[in-house]
Amino acid sequence: MVFALKENEAEARERLRAFWSGSSLGRPALAVTALKPGIDRATADAPLQRSLRNDRDPAWHAAIAARRLDNTAYLAEAMPSTLLEWGNVLVTVAVLAGGAYDYESDTAWIKPLPDMWQRPLPRFDPNGEPCFAMERCLAGMAQVVGQRGLVNPPIMLDGMTTLSAFRTPRQLCYDCIERPAAVRAWSDALTSIYIEAYEHFRRYLLRWGYTDTTTWLHAMAEGTLEAVQCDFSVMLSPAMYEQFVMPDLRRLTEYFQYSLYHLDGTCQLRFLRLLGTLPRLNGIQWNPEPPAGSPVRWLSALRDIRSRGWVLHINCDTVDEAVTLTRELGPDGLLIVLPRFDSLAAAQAAIARIERAVQ
Repeated sequence: MVFALKENEAEARERLRAFWSGSSLGRPALAVTALKPGIDRATADAPLQRSLRNDRDPAWHAAIAARRLDNTAYLAEAMPSTLLEWGNVLVTVAVLAGGAYDYESDTAWIKPLPDMWQRPLPRFDPNGEPCFAMERCLAGMAQVVGQRGLVNPPIMLDGMTTLSAFRTPRQLCYDCIERPAAVRAWSDALTSIYIEAYEHFRRYLLRWGYTDTTTWLHAMAEGTLEAVQCDFSVMLSPAMYEQFVMPDLRRLTEYFQYSLYHLDGTCQLRFLRLLGTLPRLNGIQWNPEPPAGSPVRWLSALRDIRSRGWVLHINCDTVDEAVTLTRELGPDGLLIVLPRFDSLAAAQAAIARIERAVQ
């Protein structure tokens, strides 16, 4: 599909292909967006008014998708994309597994399942009400997005992190010691839901011609892409990570054509050796805890990641950070995401500065 809202699409696709292959076309791949002329930030950033009712309202999702595309200019390798906003994109697997969630302070929280171990293992039901509700919302989005951009399949959450919500993180730590076989069985079942549901919705969106994906990341792939992760793993040792997390990650990376590991906190650097045993994992999405500070402070870790043959997806708060990373790491296999600019001129100036950093 050719995106009507992307002026330099052919060049952007070539640069993204180079990024995924671990190379570049002279500069890093860049995800740069700006407010369209005449659009003020208050309008573009108006609260989404999340609620259980809106999550199941196709018209609400269509309006959010339209607002996203109508207010944003997509420069460099940023692509016009939209995603289903169910439960802060955290609850898909939980809901499809029979769980529930609610909102507090505009954030979705999956409700615990106190009787979980007494329940049969969950399975994906393509004829269930949650699946039909998501299909209706995706269809509403597709009708307003059309060929202007892309609509992603619903965002999934890994089995162990979903389990940590069903059981609470503290209790799941005990379960890993006291009920390891049950934990693995449930996590495996949730991973099956994850894969089967993604494939179902991917095929559903093919009727509108959507074959590219960005997930909630900013590196579009010409095929299936997801941020594989296990946020609960900050509670685990490498040995427990290998036992409880790696089997699911192996299944997911084998399924997806493209995948980036969502390194949620620098403490997860201790898992890089294990992640290196996943032959289909393309790279790392750097997501440090707020006190970790600028990615410039972590150049040795970032160099280590690149030395392992992985691509790097890094968010920078400033253009200065992006310039420093480009000079220190080089452009190959590097995708830098910058905050949205208030004007096209400012965005174009930032791209030019980063291009000069390579010379």
